[in-house]
Amino acid sequence: MILLALTLVLADDHDAPAVAPVVLAGSAPIPVGPPRTVEVAPGQDVNAVIATLPAGSTVVLLPGDHAGPLRVDRPLTVTGPARVVGPGHGSVVLVGASDVTLRDLEITGSGLDATAGDAGVVVSGDRFTLDGLRVVHTFLGVDLRQSSHGTVRGCDIVGREDGPIGTHGDGIRLWESDGNQVVGNHLEHVRDMVAWYSEDNTFAENHVEHSRYGLHLMHAEGSRIHGNRFEHDVVGMFVMYSRDVEIVDNLVVSSDGPAGMGIGLKESDGLTVTGNRLLASTVGIYLDSSPNRPDSYARFSGNLLAYDHTGLRFHSPREGASFEANDLHENARGVIVDGGGQAGSVHFSGNRWSDYTGYDLGGDGVGDVPYAPRSLARSVVDHHPVAAFFDGTPAAALLDLLAAAFPMWAPPPLVHDDAPRMGRLAGT
Repeated sequence: MILLALTLVLADDHDAPAVAPVVLAGSAPIPVGPPRTVEVAPGQDVNAVIATLPAGSTVVLLPGDHAGPLRVDRPLTVTGPARVVGPGHGSVVLVGASDVTLRDLEITGSGLDATAGDAGVVVSGDRFTLDGLRVVHTFLGVDLRQSSHGTVRGCDIVGREDGPIGTHGDGIRLWESDGNQVVGNHLEHVRDMVAWYSEDNTFAENHVEHSRYGLHLMHAEGSRIHGNRFEHDVVGMFVMYSRDVEIVDNLVVSSDGPAGMGIGLKESDGLTVTGNRLLASTVGIYLDSSPNRPDSYARFSGNLLAYDHTGLRFHSPREGASFEANDLHENARGVIVDGGGQAGSVHFSGNRWSDYTGYDLGGDGVGDVPYAPRSLARSVVDHHPVAAFFDGTPAAALLDLLAAAFPMWAPPPLVHDDAPRMGRLAGT
């Protein structure tokens, strides 16, 4: 069921067209001269004012509503506090130059055309700064198109609440945009925060809630995902076809439903997943063919997976994946391997398993017998999906009791941890 649901969630993403950068036709020549600071009152033509300004100037929008679309075709700072209101079609603020700063603005009133990519803010330029923006009632929130070495910081992006979440626009989208800092933003009721074909970006201290993907990476090498909070999203973080990705100290709470998961990883390499807390979700960590290359790795350490329906779920387990010093606490199921196999190729050592029934006679905090769970009931369901009707029932429990009493009936262990930790692990 989870694979079908995940396929449905991802289907539209695989067909996404290439995104064209912003081209501002008919731009006026940039005057030569020292930068100026100009105040613009509501009702004035902001674009006409911009056309008179040298590079490096500052436009101060005085409090009130200013008519969009706003077109920034030269290095400028545009600041409020003010509100920029689009006409209900197209994008509201279009940036077609490098070295542009937008600060302290509320932006609203874009169109809702997914094909055109209507957005609150569209940027096609490098070294930009979007600081303290509030973007509401737009399709896409912030859309970076071939824009690198910029910052999106402290923005509040709120999508609409009507209709299926998959029909909403992305809150923040990066397309072929490298070396950016996406830090301290709040996103709510959007589709995804997403990076496509974009390298060396940092996503830190963001808060995404009631959305589809807290963060979705596709072909996003060198991404750093640190200290974010994802609550009540379908998926906390999902990494596909990417390498050299760090996922560190993030919190995921209540990613539930058939496709719900805290962290999903598909055909990706060079993964470091450390210090994350994955709580009350359908699946804590979902690992599909990762690492994808035989000479690569996927390392998981110091993570807390608690109160999930399934702590770890593997699809096509691979060598090079390792789990050390993680804490799997009170999950309904510790481990599931799709297709009825075992995760024998995955290395486990020093993890804490709350369903471990061994002992520590030496008192060194390490169990004296390996953690090697076997579930006859789970094996039956994996080989005969129709038996899932009995999953979690007394009948399933009876099968496992019989397997314990008659070891010849027991299937091979799902995983094997030679040094299971006793008690709660430090830092979890």
